[in-house]
Amino acid sequence: MKEKENKKSFKSEFGMMLALLKIGFIGFGGGSALIPVIEKEVVEERGLVTEEEFDKDVLVASITPGALPMEISTGLGKRAYGVGGMIASALMLAFPGALITVAMLVAMSRLHSGILTQIEILSIGISAFIACLLTEYSRKTLAEARAESKGRWKRAVVILAGVFLLTCGKAIYGILGLEGTPLVHLSTLQVLGVSMFGILYTHCKFNPKNLAISGGLILGYIACLSFDFPYEQYICNGLKFAMIILAVWGLVRSILEDGQKKKVSPKKMLQEEAAWILFFVVLSVPAILYGGNVPEFLGQGFLSSILSFGGGDAYLSVADGMFVNSGIIEKADFYGHLVPLVNLLPGSILCKTLSGIGYLLGFEMSSGNILTGCLVALAGFACSVMASGGVFCLVAYIYECFESLRVFRLLSRWIRPIIAGTLLTVMLSLFAQNISTGTKLGLQVFVSLGITAVIYGMNLVLLYVLKKKNGMLIFCSIAATLILGNVELMLV
Repeated sequence: MKEKENKKSFKSEFGMMLALLKIGFIGFGGGSALIPVIEKEVVEERGLVTEEEFDKDVLVASITPGALPMEISTGLGKRAYGVGGMIASALMLAFPGALITVAMLVAMSRLHSGILTQIEILSIGISAFIACLLTEYSRKTLAEARAESKGRWKRAVVILAGVFLLTCGKAIYGILGLEGTPLVHLSTLQVLGVSMFGILYTHCKFNPKNLAISGGLILGYIACLSFDFPYEQYICNGLKFAMIILAVWGLVRSILEDGQKKKVSPKKMLQEEAAWILFFVVLSVPAILYGGNVPEFLGQGFLSSILSFGGGDAYLSVADGMFVNSGIIEKADFYGHLVPLVNLLPGSILCKTLSGIGYLLGFEMSSGNILTGCLVALAGFACSVMASGGVFCLVAYIYECFESLRVFRLLSRWIRPIIAGTLLTVMLSLFAQNISTGTKLGLQVFVSLGITAVIYGMNLVLLYVLKKKNGMLIFCSIAATLILGNVELMLV
């Protein structure tokens, strides 16, 4: 009987790793876009963790610096299969994008432009597929709220719509082809920060005092981000400082009201951190022994990872300051070769960027040796995975210690509508990116949007009418996109 259970466990673990590997290869659209993709594969289709556990990992990952989808997979693997599953899950999700990035850097001088064209066409269909799953995540979020009560459904709708309106400006400008900056254009990180301040300070008790203080600070902060006026930066920083102080006070008040923190042994967390360090050392030793700028690169890689709040685009600005300004990588290589690749290919921008910088650094140090470039790329990849996974495990431990507090229960309760609102913005961003990709290929805007709409609609039919699983949606998206895209290119 025990042997049968072990075989079943191995089968389910192998299935989870294959699912995450598949997501790694189709991971267009950024970290937030993969939340519903991971949920559908791991929670709905395989039932390896509960939806409540998944939401906790999403919440912790959302407040942790690093690569968001890789952090979520770290938490899921840890819950389902322990330390080994934790590292394997992170690797399966992060490795494809990093591998393809380095492979394309290696082959850049020999790569036929037609291959890049097919990858760009493919990205249009995969983005439409992901947009379909973003729609499903939002629909499911509202359906669950409606099942609990009509009042909660109304609040969920208000939260989802409010978050969407605060974040969608740039995406709408991109679709319409407008220049300039939208009046309101908060990032996902800024919305999450404002939301957490509101919950931590008010405890969702909206009396006149709480509404006046929290509402005044939030509206003032949004105004600072939207308008130009004297001493704007100082006022904005002052408002952020005030919100941080009041949020901490709200958390302390919750601890005092709800009692002591939950007693959780740090032993498991320390084992997880030790595993991440061992993982990093094993993969990085060959590059470290080579010497040169590798130790400095890895130190700055770790620092840049733990400073990586705000998504992939924000990380590229951090990487510019860390690696370009310090002379570790040439500006021409960074913006001419690496940035276009990491924006085009699937996977975490953080992992792809550190892997790519590692390859370019090793290739340059060894006067054109590809093997050395690949070894330093592997060390950069290990650094990105270790930093994201290790910090996530530490934050997850702290959250577990205090999750019994009412304020954390409130955060868990409302994280889905908040995330759903940001995902609707991500969906518009995917449409805008498809327009940009199509324009680069020589397609007119209405053609790019038309192909996107056809693939998106096809996926909705497959999902809701024919009840097909992700594998069929992906296959049909790839086939239809390659056919439609290449036919349009021939006509052009």
